[in-house]
Amino acid sequence: MEIENQKQSAASAKKSSKKKFIAAVVALLVLGGAGSYFLPDSFNIWSKLNISMSGNAAAVVNGEKILMEELDSRIEQAKDIIQNQGVNLEDEKALAEVKKQMLNDMISEKILLQNAEKGGFTATSAEVQTAYDQLAAQFKKEEDFQKELTARKVTEKEVKESLAKQMTLNKYIEQNVDLKSIGATEEEINTLYKNYSAQQKNMPELGEIKNQLADQVKQQKTRTMVFDFIEKLKTAANIKILL
Repeated sequence: MEIENQKQSAASAKKSSKKKFIAAVVALLVLGGAGSYFLPDSFNIWSKLNISMSGNAAAVVNGEKILMEELDSRIEQAKDIIQNQGVNLEDEKALAEVKKQMLNDMISEKILLQNAEKGGFTATSAEVQTAYDQLAAQFKKEEDFQKELTARKVTEKEVKESLAKQMTLNKYIEQNVDLKSIGATEEEINTLYKNYSAQQKNMPELGEIKNQLADQVKQQKTRTMVFDFIEKLKTAANIKILL
């Protein structure tokens, strides 16, 4: 990961912030951007949710199906992100690996949502509307936001449903994983700085990017804690992979 130049212009920083926000919206184990503590990489609030429960299943989680068409839709929605990572989706082996990883993320999402619903976790209408307004505010004009929705073939209702799901997951994770205890030690920050320095030339001074490095350390710890939590939930779940 490239260390961002702390001396960017205000205009450049704003543009970068918007890109990061949209990327976070499109992406499920991300931290930041859309305000998520956890969401697996494949989660996409633009993807359609009202898919018929008929058709071939890619997996069954505690009796609930994850359909092949849902899996294919996730891959299609995330296609640009996947290809930007250098993955050739025309290659059968590469596509098979992508499907395997994407399905694993969808299984994690399904298990989390099932447990969240059992625990009574939910997002209020006001919370969802606020998140939706924040998303729309990333665009200069309302019509630009509506064009983006049209281009992605989703409606306001579908976006709000996806935001509600995302926020429900956040609440459940916050309640069950001690994220507030996560910190970054001086040793961890210095180690990360040394690793970057070995890979990059003209690194900024440590003091200039120390806070950014600390955030990266905490993000990685958060990912690890959430991953471990999900793995525990999986051991108690009835999962059948049919892919």
